[in-house]
Amino acid sequence: MSGSNPYGQDSQHHVLSVLVQNRPGVLARVSALFARRGYNIFSLAVAPTEHPDYSRITIVVDLESAPLEQMTKQLFKLVDVVRISELDPRHSVERELVMATVKASPEQRGQVVELTNIF
Repeated sequence: MSGSNPYGQDSQHHVLSVLVQNRPGVLARVSALFARRGYNIFSLAVAPTEHPDYSRITIVVDLESAPLEQMTKQLFKLVDVVRISELDPRHSVERELVMATVKASPEQRGQVVELTNIF
């Protein structure tokens, strides 16, 4: 999808990568901040990093609800936030994940596994 905007032609969405301490309640505090301020979250994903003490929260935000600078200032007020960076969609690769149940005979299972290995 090079050159296209997955959020629409006139989209005002930005992707933020927020590095946080990997502690209980951090995601709740981040999402509560957005809710209190009335900021709209378009998409949210959380995953651990290569360092077990940190997690990365990837947030797609709607800039019509608040300016990007204001959002980042509010996020930095949270104690567990270590770093915030904006990701440029032109230099990113997006992937979706699907979980599916497939009914296959024992003879077909090898083919199914081969098909899924490319992903």
